[in-house]
Amino acid sequence: MKKYLPTAVFYTLTAFLFLLNSTEGKAVNYNFQFQIKDLVTTEKCVLGYYSGNFTYALDSANVAKNGLVKFTGNKDLPNGLYFLMVPQKGMIDFIVYKDYQFQVKTEAANLKKYLSVKGSKENEAYFAYESFVETKRLEIEQQTQMFNMLKKATKDPQVLQESQQRIMDLRQSIADKAYELMETNTTTFFCMLMEANELPEVPSNIPVQLNNQTNPIYLQYVKDKFWDNFDFNESGLLQTKIFATKASFFFERLTPPSVEGFIESVDILANKSKVNGDMMRNTLRWLVTAFESTKNKGTDAVFVHIFDNYFTTPEENGIDVATFSRVEQKANYFRPTLVGNIAPDITLLDQNDKPQSLHGVKAKYTMLYFFSPLCDKCRVATPKVVELFKQYEARGLKGFAVCTDDEIDYWKAYLKENNLPWTCVMDTDDDLTVESKYSPNSLPNVFILDKDKKILANRVEFEELEVALSALVK
Repeated sequence: MKKYLPTAVFYTLTAFLFLLNSTEGKAVNYNFQFQIKDLVTTEKCVLGYYSGNFTYALDSANVAKNGLVKFTGNKDLPNGLYFLMVPQKGMIDFIVYKDYQFQVKTEAANLKKYLSVKGSKENEAYFAYESFVETKRLEIEQQTQMFNMLKKATKDPQVLQESQQRIMDLRQSIADKAYELMETNTTTFFCMLMEANELPEVPSNIPVQLNNQTNPIYLQYVKDKFWDNFDFNESGLLQTKIFATKASFFFERLTPPSVEGFIESVDILANKSKVNGDMMRNTLRWLVTAFESTKNKGTDAVFVHIFDNYFTTPEENGIDVATFSRVEQKANYFRPTLVGNIAPDITLLDQNDKPQSLHGVKAKYTMLYFFSPLCDKCRVATPKVVELFKQYEARGLKGFAVCTDDEIDYWKAYLKENNLPWTCVMDTDDDLTVESKYSPNSLPNVFILDKDKKILANRVEFEELEVALSALVK
C-alpha cells in the first residue's frame, strides 16, 4: 500500500498577500463561483494561490446575500493549487488545471466537509479527498485525546497499543482514499498532487529499526527514492506547498547534518530540477534561503557550493540581476573564512598603539574573539569566555581579541575592567577590512584556528564555545 506525507502539505499558510488590479470590463478567461450556504459576512473573500512557503492573492470579492462569491479574470491562470479565503471560516483549496470556469458549493459550518463542484473533474476528485480528510481529521483528534487519557489512566501495554493502532488505521485510511481516487480518476493534476506526496514504498526485508535505532539502510532507501514520484516537468507543482514541504523533509529528516551530507543532497535536488527552468529557479531560491544563515554550522560552505556550481549568469538562471548579485556577494563574503581555509591575516593596533598580527601569534591553537564593549551580550559573555579560555590555555591555546567598535576610551576601560589575557586590538579602519574578511554575524563571536592558522571552527557563538573547545583543542 502506498504511503503519503501528512496532509498539512496543502494547508499550512503564511499570510503574505498581494492584491492585483481589477479585471472589470475586460474579456473573461476564468469564472469561479462559490455558493456557501449560511455564509454571512461583510468582509471580502480573497482568491489566491500558493507558492512555496507563501500565499499570494489574485482578487477579492464581496459576498452576496445568498452566500454567492464570484471571481472573473481576463487571463488563463497557471496550473496549481488555489484557495478561497473566507473571513472567520477558513480556506477552500481547489485545483486550476485547464478548467477555468466552474461552480463550487459548500456550507459555512464546515467548508471542507461539504464541498461539491460542477464543471471540473479535477476538483471532483480533489474535493472528495478533502471531504474524506476532514472527516478523518476529526476522528483522529478524538482518538488522540482518548489515547492521551488512557496513558494517564493505565499502563496496560495492550490497551495503549490498541488505542494507538486505531489512530494509525485512521491515518492509513487517508492514504488508502488517495490511492483509491487516483485509480478511479484520470484527472491529471489531482494525480500529480497525490503522487508528489507519496513516500517511497520500502521493501519488507528492510526493517525500519535496527538495534532499537532507525535503520540507516532504511533511511538511505527512502532518500534515494524520495523524489521519484515528483514530476519536475510540471511547473504547476510550484504553486502548491508540496515542493517546500518535501524539500524541508528531505534535508531535515533524510540528510546527515554535515557539510558533506548537505552538499550531496543539494546536488541531488538541483540536478533533478534542471529539466524545467521554472523548477530550477524555484529550487535555487529555496536552497539559497535554506542555507544563507550561518547559525547552522557549515551552511556557509553549502551556500558557496550552491553559488559556485549552479549560479552562472542572471540570464541563464532566469533570476533578476539584483537577486543574483546579492547571492554572489554573500557567497564571496563567506568564502575566505570557510572551515579548512587559512584565516585571513589581521594587523591592528593594540592598546599601546603597537601593531599586532594574527598570524604573528605563535600557538598550537588560537582563539580569535570578536567583541564590542558596547555590546550587552559581550559584557555578560566575556568573563565566562575568559574562564573557558583558561581551562585550555595549558594545551597551547592563545587568544587574539578584536574590538569591532572604534570607541577607544570604552575599549581601554573594558580591557582594564576584564583583565583580558589575550592580545587585544581594535578595528579602527573606516573601510571595514575586518568585517569584509570575517563577517561575524553576531557578537560575541569566535573562530578557532590551528597552529598554521587554518580555521577549525568559524563564527562560534558563546553558547557553543565550550563544546567547540572541548572537541577541537586536544
